Amino acid sequence: MTVPIGTIMAYAGKTDGTAAGQLQRQGWLICDGNQYLQSNYPELNGVIGSYYGVASNAQFFRVPDLRGRFVRGVDGTAGRDPDTHERTASGRGGNEGNNVGSVQEDEFKAHNHKFKNTTGNGNQDKKDANTTGDIQKSGDITASMMEAGGKETRPKNIYVNWIIKAKDV
Repeated sequence: MTVPIGTIMAYAGKTDGTAAGQLQRQGWLICDGNQYLQSNYPELNGVIGSYYGVASNAQFFRVPDLRGRFVRGVDGTAGRDPDTHERTASGRGGNEGNNVGSVQEDEFKAHNHKFKNTTGNGNQDKKDANTTGDIQKSGDITASMMEAGGKETRPKNIYVNWIIKAKDV
């Protein structure tokens, strides 16, 4: 099977120590944001160029840094990503917007929760154990739900290492 240069794949093996060298000998690089000589990987440089940021030296290029990231297909004209115009470069000088290499930070979709005073009695000041704020005498509630959840919004997931096809061997 021929794999196109620039293909990114999930890799279930280790990428530290001698594993990185073994991957390179097989034509793969780890997607960790490192810089490589353009002359060592001319085809990959031709495919990704500076999509993932410019290297510190003009003779080098940078591979994507996908550590801790979910990958997402470019929206193009599908209209599934309402924030394509807010996508930023993953590295200095990299692609922004509706282009390969752009990134979005995590976000929780805007929503609200409505509360209803179900005490049947608007004459008492109360504090509900599940909310913050006070229930007013008028029967209106000025409250919000207590914070719940973890440090990020994410789907169920499993760790892999991302690698990119750099050359045919």
